[in-house]
Amino acid sequence: MTREVYDLFRQAQQHLADREADSAIPLLELAAEQLPRDRAILRLLALAYFGTDALATAESTLRVLLALDPLDADALHMLGQALERSGRTGEAQRYLSLAAGLDPAY
Repeated sequence: MTREVYDLFRQAQQHLADREADSAIPLLELAAEQLPRDRAILRLLALAYFGTDALATAESTLRVLLALDPLDADALHMLGQALERSGRTGEAQRYLSLAAGLDPAY
């Protein structure tokens, strides 16, 4: 991760900590353009989308994240939550169950 991307990532983390997900998104999108396979950036970006109720965009970002690591319990759980909040409870249950199987905390 370059210094520039790291700075974008840290600024976005701070925005999310301050509950300003809408301010974090442009920073994370820029970082993801530069490092499209960086799982930390994608995870934070999905969280920011989730925080602004951009559920379809969160879903697609989480699916990219899961393509990189299909056993990512956090991403599986977040995808399940996004699908559930979108009214797709049947599909959500699959991902929530997978997450719980991988990590009993879920």
